Amino acid sequence: MTLIEGFVSLAALVWLIAAAASDIRTRKVPSLLWTGLPMILAAAYRLLSGNQEAIVAAAAVVVAVSERRHLKLKVLEILVLAAGVILLGWILYSVGIFRTTGIVGVIVFWVSWELHLIGGADAMVLITCLMIWPGMEFVYAYLLAGLGWSVGVWVREGGWWRGHSVPGLAVVASAAILYLLYRVLLIITG
Repeated sequence: MTLIEGFVSLAALVWLIAAAASDIRTRKVPSLLWTGLPMILAAAYRLLSGNQEAIVAAAAVVVAVSERRHLKLKVLEILVLAAGVILLGWILYSVGIFRTTGIVGVIVFWVSWELHLIGGADAMVLITCLMIWPGMEFVYAYLLAGLGWSVGVWVREGGWWRGHSVPGLAVVASAAILYLLYRVLLIITG
């Protein structure tokens, strides 16, 4: 991990903890700036670092396609969705199988939002995190954090089937902590 990567990771962690605190207290983020501005900064960081540009392209396509519902004509909405899916397929094809993990994550989080499995802010934050940490390790940390939060809610609230929700941004912040601890352990054990 370079000094710049460390600084960006620390800044992202502070942002995620602040967003998680807001999510736990109010069940929402204070404004679109809490998700939109960090996404733009993560995209700029990834483009300036000179690697993983395809993940930024995938994120841009996903954001553009997500806004299709503002179109007045249903035909245009369908065309934008179809064009976005084709463009995402082309991006996946063109980067090669070994560099697609972050892009696949972007697509999975976008589809999860489209299917209303996660909230829009959660999806934007997850996609932002994938631009900062594009490997599968962050996705694994997210799955582990989600499992941990789910078990915690289950123990605290007494059962799986009562419809308890887990604060999504708290799960993402926990995933970032797990991921960064993993990266530090890799550096230490070297």
